[in-house]
Amino acid sequence: MTDARPLLPIDIVSLVAYRGHSFRNEAWTRERLGADESARTLGMVLDQFLAFARGRNAWISARRGRLQGLVGARQRGGRQAWEVDYLIDTTPGREAAPELLECAIAETGRAGAEKLFLRLSAGSALLPAAREAGFMTYQEEVLYARGYSHDPGGEAASLRAVNPSDSYFLYRLYNLATPETTRRHEAATFSEWHAAQERRWLRNGVQLVAEHKGEVAAWVRAARLPQGVVAEVTVSESGLDHARGVVAAAATALDAAGSPLFVIVPRPAESLCRRLEEGGFSPRQDFVCLMRRTTRPLELPALKPVAVKNAVGA
Repeated sequence: MTDARPLLPIDIVSLVAYRGHSFRNEAWTRERLGADESARTLGMVLDQFLAFARGRNAWISARRGRLQGLVGARQRGGRQAWEVDYLIDTTPGREAAPELLECAIAETGRAGAEKLFLRLSAGSALLPAAREAGFMTYQEEVLYARGYSHDPGGEAASLRAVNPSDSYFLYRLYNLATPETTRRHEAATFSEWHAAQERRWLRNGVQLVAEHKGEVAAWVRAARLPQGVVAEVTVSESGLDHARGVVAAAATALDAAGSPLFVIVPRPAESLCRRLEEGGFSPRQDFVCLMRRTTRPLELPALKPVAVKNAVGA
């Protein structure tokens, strides 16, 4: 058993002693993809908690002044969907993570979340702990990498920036490109899809679409990060020929000449994977995407006594 509980302000003071220690963060958010470092000092973690306290929560497990584990979670595109962005377990048997994740599930549910997402490396030692906490795999992903070179791969027709009115058309593209078994758990409705979008990594990023016969056929989201340009591509069958083109256009729009390129792709998208490999990309790392529906407390209506009337005298 561990002593999992919400992170309190007083814990920040006690954890300062660990600022120089490095701990392995097993949670992979979009902005970490492609980064070489697997461990970060706790000081960097605490700085982020202090800087982005709004829309996030954290839970800690400590015993006799020693850190056993830490879980941090933040909102995605809306309050209905949260994601785990820090998952640290320092115990030899990895026994801290399940209880910490259970705390996160319960507390994010109270904050209005309906789903809690988690991305782990396919070889993570904490996969069994996540499943013990009730998380289920809904999608596998592969990260492709390539050193920068100009590879238009065919110009993308009608390439333009995304605007707010495109939301419904992007959701239609998501439905065309994503298997039903994935959509059922990740985003079965437009509102769920909108809330589940990972947006924080796109600060100062770009979103571009390629159109084919009046329909959105390819969508790329990309950001220039310290490790290079990280991109996510969604394409329909008619947009496959534009996949490499929109990635190249996003890198150009980000003025990322000389930067490595990283593209995250759902593993079922074999045709898209082939297009990237033809353009010089190679698989770098495999990931497992997990989801757990939260426990949301429901308020029961107030019960009022009802006077029973005598049926004879009524």
